[in-house]
Amino acid sequence: MHSDDKALEQLEQVMQGAADLALSWTRRRETLVVDEKSAGQFASSADLEVEAMLRTALTEGFGEGSIVGEEMGGELGPQVTGWALDPIDGTSNFLLGLPLWGISAGYIEKGAPTLGAIALPELGLLLSAASGTGLRVNGIARPHTNDRGPVKIMALGENDYEPGPETDARAQAFRDQGFAVVRYRCAVFSLASAALGRLGGYIEQGCGLWDIAAADIICREAGMSVEAGPIAPGRYGIDARWA
Repeated sequence: MHSDDKALEQLEQVMQGAADLALSWTRRRETLVVDEKSAGQFASSADLEVEAMLRTALTEGFGEGSIVGEEMGGELGPQVTGWALDPIDGTSNFLLGLPLWGISAGYIEKGAPTLGAIALPELGLLLSAASGTGLRVNGIARPHTNDRGPVKIMALGENDYEPGPETDARAQAFRDQGFAVVRYRCAVFSLASAALGRLGGYIEQGCGLWDIAAADIICREAGMSVEAGPIAPGRYGIDARWA
């Protein structure tokens, strides 16, 4: 792995390329080939093309290494070291023309995310961070801030491991604390929005490693409190909040 600054710049370049590729598909959605992987879970030709591009670019930029991606699989080995990729998180939103989707690439060393980037292409945002660098937005350092004003919004995720009805009690608990509760159906968008200070936090139990690998380090470097890790075989939980 390169030095932190060089690695961030290299990753930002890769992710900008992925964002541009994904955006090109938004202008020709009618040509997408869509597969329903399971009930309510979709993959499109855009997901596959973006993941293939990321795999090639990361290998060329950072050297051979383990990669796991939502669409093309793989594994990071017993020490959990390598890249975890989500080419388009929020595919349903993407297919419907909603801008609430994102691209995520996180590097993990022995189970701990150390480098990551999230692109929100339709919003023109690219978040990145490495251990100790702080958050960067579109390549520029973003200073820590604890002033988020009086509006309190918490985002929650749901999935087939912990579906909506099971998250309703959590939602009510936050409402009781004065929060509005939203569910954007995209962990990557929600976690990036929280890192930007636009949400009070995000919680999901049962997501994939590729959903949280980049967001973990990004939210930490933004100054958030983050608890994340495996909760079942192939399933991960994340609780990222502002204090």
